Amino acid sequence: MDDKLAVLLKRFAVAAAAHHEALEDMDEDRANTQARMVAALNGALLREGPGGQEGLLALMESAIPVVAGMAAVYLLHLYPDRCLVVLRRIAAEPGLLGFRASVAVERWESGEWTSLT
Repeated sequence: MDDKLAVLLKRFAVAAAAHHEALEDMDEDRANTQARMVAALNGALLREGPGGQEGLLALMESAIPVVAGMAAVYLLHLYPDRCLVVLRRIAAEPGLLGFRASVAVERWESGEWTSLT
């Protein structure tokens, strides 16, 4: 993995964790800022081609559920079966994290998110 890709993946993980922390703190402005950062980093990673996708897939295996879940949400349209396994596992977590993962699964299964791809 090249240095640029490694930096992008690290920044994605940090922004995902910061987004979750902002949501837990009920800091809407900071959560929105971090959400924009995660989306931009996702775009940058996907523009890196197969290496970016593979890096995001590897993040789905992170021991940090927030990072794994965010990667799964962003790859859901490309790898729905793999991502749903991760999101369902995280949905069993207590609190806001589990709730958010269960909502992501529900939105995908209802077709709400499939139309966004």
